[in-house]
Amino acid sequence: MNISQTRQALNELGMRPDKSLGQNFLVNPMAIRRIVNALGEVSGTVLEIGPGLGALTSGLIRAGHDLSAIELSETMAEWLVKEYPEVRMVTGDFLSFDPSDIPGYPFTAVASNLPYNISSQTVFNLCEPKFDGVEKAVLMFQKEMATRLACIDGGRNYGRLSLLVWPWFSVEKLFDLDPGDFLPRPNVDSSVVILRRKKDKVMSRDEYAVFAKVVRAAFSGRRKKVLNCLTRVFGKTDSLVMLEAANIDPNLRAERIEPEKFAELAGKAQV
Repeated sequence: MNISQTRQALNELGMRPDKSLGQNFLVNPMAIRRIVNALGEVSGTVLEIGPGLGALTSGLIRAGHDLSAIELSETMAEWLVKEYPEVRMVTGDFLSFDPSDIPGYPFTAVASNLPYNISSQTVFNLCEPKFDGVEKAVLMFQKEMATRLACIDGGRNYGRLSLLVWPWFSVEKLFDLDPGDFLPRPNVDSSVVILRRKKDKVMSRDEYAVFAKVVRAAFSGRRKKVLNCLTRVFGKTDSLVMLEAANIDPNLRAERIEPEKFAELAGKAQV
């Protein structure tokens, strides 16, 4: 959908974009094609989160995807059912919805122009066992978040977000979008990223629970030494033992510790 079609659809529905719901509608047809092309071929069902007025939905349908969708707005969901009857549409909040209750589950891929206020939690949801069938996801984020999500090589953009996704997906930032690509114009730039499921399992689910605890503790104070951060959760003695066993300098900051070392550190944790 272009900007004129989007305005017309909103007028027909008697609606105005709701900033509290993060409703910024994509109106750049070229960007829509690029997202669909990035998704590529999919062997199973695609889930679209928050289709809104169907700009991306129409592109996914044209590409021949078997499509399910979940939309929070009841008004928009009803409109989408009429416009795209081939889509299995569900009305509800993705973050609180059991995905197995969405027709077409389990899903092989996910696509979304995500509302910024649910973006990080959506990514964490995709890392849960109920989405283990998802092989790839093409998602739009605020540019700064996309940069943090894709960063696994240290520095100020490296942290809990990228590390908690790292065991399950590789992340690549594909391209940026300007505020003018949306209606209404957001106050920030946006980026599209692709998450690809790792073929080789890095750790078990039980190991991941410990890994997540260690990562969150280590980044609880970015300007502090990793020993001091871990001490808050594991105590100083156990933290020193863990760091020594993983051959990690206790004076380092967490942003200088690579993902594999965090996995090793979690394996030494006493929990």
